Amino acid sequence: MFTYSATQWIFGDEPLERTLARLANEGYDGIELTGEPDRLDVPNVKRLLGEYGLSCTSVCGIYTAERDLSSSEGRKREQGLAYVKACIDLASAVGASHVIAVPSPVGKLAPESTREAEWSHAVVSLREAGAYASQRGVRVAVEALNRYETHLVNKLGDAVRLVEEVGHPHVKLMADWFHMNMEERSIRLSLLGAAKHLIHVHLADNTREAAGKGQNDWLAAMRTLLDIGYRGPLTMEFMPTAANPYAVSQFRPDEAEVAADARLALDTIRRAVQQATAQADQPAG
Repeated sequence: MFTYSATQWIFGDEPLERTLARLANEGYDGIELTGEPDRLDVPNVKRLLGEYGLSCTSVCGIYTAERDLSSSEGRKREQGLAYVKACIDLASAVGASHVIAVPSPVGKLAPESTREAEWSHAVVSLREAGAYASQRGVRVAVEALNRYETHLVNKLGDAVRLVEEVGHPHVKLMADWFHMNMEERSIRLSLLGAAKHLIHVHLADNTREAAGKGQNDWLAAMRTLLDIGYRGPLTMEFMPTAANPYAVSQFRPDEAEVAADARLALDTIRRAVQQATAQADQPAG
């Protein structure tokens, strides 16, 4: 039904092989690779994926100030677009179906010029990224981040409007449960409105820890995904508390703790999916 994966960058700076070994041991189906194409040896990545029996579900772009698809500075936009294209090439090479794109980088809390201008820049950048992705059999998934991390696309409704304005079949969107907890009045209604564009989901509890450590109602969450017909990857993206989430990628994790978190997250979500499926199969009345 679903493919269960975890994003690489939450495991800090540990070697890829160690992360793959852990995920395989805990029963995951795949990994979401960190979008740093220049740091990855693609033939070695493919070898390791095969060795551990895992797929690459997706590539998670890391959007810094110099990779700004919406910037009023042409140089930054060009760098951002070149970066997305490199991530698309990586995804194509390792068999991933999509690349995650954040239209405005983490840490940018106000526009350089106007919001309208930066929105237009993002539309143009994503349209070109979609055209490039279509040539490589890959799609781009736009991610909405909460208002404390970026300013341009914060709600799923924003992402829907952006994707529809881009108007390219290879530009879709993803949903992140942590960000939705902060931004959506009703996660269920927001997902219903985004369903036709949804190709990827990130999961973390309300504290951004592993699913099962916080207050989220995962049974209701999985019922919603089943109800809207979503059957794509479910990717764990839990992490330690940090003002800048990207700083987590520089940490060396506690092996026992991250193994326990990976196990808890997968067990929690699988159990919720099983319960939601059983409820859906019950006859009405």
